[in-house]
Amino acid sequence: MVETITLSLPAVDVLGAHLKLDVRRYPFEIPPPRETRRERDELARQVWGELESTGLAVAGNPEPEVADALYLMCSSEVSIAAAGLLDVRNGQRLAARAVSTGEVGLLGVVTPRGLQLDFMDPGALPEVCARLLPQAPPGRGKPVRVPVELLRARARGSAEGQHADPTEPELLARAYKYRIGHFVVSGTDEHGGRLRTPGLMWFDTDQGRYLMRHGEPSEGEVLDCTPLDHRGLTAQLANSLARVRGI
Repeated sequence: MVETITLSLPAVDVLGAHLKLDVRRYPFEIPPPRETRRERDELARQVWGELESTGLAVAGNPEPEVADALYLMCSSEVSIAAAGLLDVRNGQRLAARAVSTGEVGLLGVVTPRGLQLDFMDPGALPEVCARLLPQAPPGRGKPVRVPVELLRARARGSAEGQHADPTEPELLARAYKYRIGHFVVSGTDEHGGRLRTPGLMWFDTDQGRYLMRHGEPSEGEVLDCTPLDHRGLTAQLANSLARVRGI
């Protein structure tokens, strides 16, 4: 099996139409279809020529590995979407999606060349997604949990909020962040419905890396703020993945 496949974004669109797949999966930004039939036909001609010249298609059909990768990206049992800015100053973006069926995994990352698709061990999703971020030390301090109502009261300027000391999330919200982003972990239940855990928002400051997430419904309306490094982020992603899998 081919381990890595790189497709231009227009090729992803054309292949999606050919395979009858919805390839516009978060956080990928696939260019919209061309307006006229003539423009669409011309784009398709260019794309198929590109695919055949690179050995990714034969006689108007994608190679099996290419079709398998796109089917997997669009119909997985579990997924982790990653989006953000790896460098706030120069606008370097992160747009990636890791998926698994339990037997095979796939990572899709938008690069300057297009969408890079890598097959991988399905058990490696948390580790692979954590590695999308540059290494950073954990932030200072300890994990804290703050009632969301306290943050709302402060935002409203109520007496309750005014008399409370600034919370750790509020202090960190004021800090300069040179990297920032989030992960969305989703799965499919036994009836085919979508399951999703609270989003994991991460950011890097001069003090280190932090992660924030809203509590599960069973935990009440709370906001958790946790200093963490690569190992801690991997563990958080693994926990979220286990919840959508029902483990």
